[in-house]
Amino acid sequence: MNYFDCHADTLTEIPTGETLNQNSGDLDLNRLGDFVEKYTQIFAVWKDSQKMDKEDPEKEFLWLYHRAMAYLEEENRKILLCKSGEEMKKAHSMRKAAAFLSIEDISLMGKYVENVRKMGFRFAMLTWNYENEYGCGAAFDQKKGLTAKGKELVKNLLSQDLVLDVSHLSDQGVEDLFLLTDRPIIASHSNVREVWDRPRNIRSEHLKELIRRKGIIGMNFFSNFVGEEPGMEDILRHMDQVLELGGEDCLALGGDFDGCAGRFPAGMQGVQSVPSLREALLAHGYHENLVEKIFYGNADRFVMENVR
Repeated sequence: MNYFDCHADTLTEIPTGETLNQNSGDLDLNRLGDFVEKYTQIFAVWKDSQKMDKEDPEKEFLWLYHRAMAYLEEENRKILLCKSGEEMKKAHSMRKAAAFLSIEDISLMGKYVENVRKMGFRFAMLTWNYENEYGCGAAFDQKKGLTAKGKELVKNLLSQDLVLDVSHLSDQGVEDLFLLTDRPIIASHSNVREVWDRPRNIRSEHLKELIRRKGIIGMNFFSNFVGEEPGMEDILRHMDQVLELGGEDCLALGGDFDGCAGRFPAGMQGVQSVPSLREALLAHGYHENLVEKIFYGNADRFVMENVR
């Protein structure tokens, strides 16, 4: 099967002494090799900003970034860092996986935000759960949006052809972003708020706009964002809603592996459970072509059209 996942924290969460090829977390290449043919992963570089080195946070960001790059380089026989859709195609033609970098909470970069594209990032989230100099996270205050500095940064990122990601952004921040650009935007790892009312899930009216722009909506597997004591069928409830909104060409996966402390719906343990989710979609009545779109085709199309 083919598999494209729009969000994982794995590169910043691998325990010391373990590797991207084999580790004790939620995702590694060894487990993927048991079932995947074409594989693309958007990896986040992230850390809780309140836990960053207070004396020199920029130095810690560089350490996180170089550590992530080292994990990828160590496994370059199996996976390649890509900076465009064409590079992704080339990696797959070599029978290798394709990796893209996303910065989750761009304020972590400090002065290095000026080099975001040069450092290889192609996706960017303005906030995490807190308020920062650019905007406000959904878990902090939904009514606070982008700051003046944040709006200027958005223009700068767009001029560099970075893809903006509204997962973690407040409702007002999403509104502000929509007013600044009509480009395709993604929600890499967010579910539907009308299905399960959590601040990190996206309102249907905003999902409709992402769909209108031919963006991507990646379903998050973190149980807190799926439902109360959820199973795989609850992930399907969110998918059904996206499809009802007209999102057949936008629905994708953003599992949040290694970003949710192993708290998944019943029946999921990690990336090794992805084939079981695929079987659940087929049993639910989704046709094979639709399942292929969700698991790979939609996100692949987005990257080919928007990442260069």
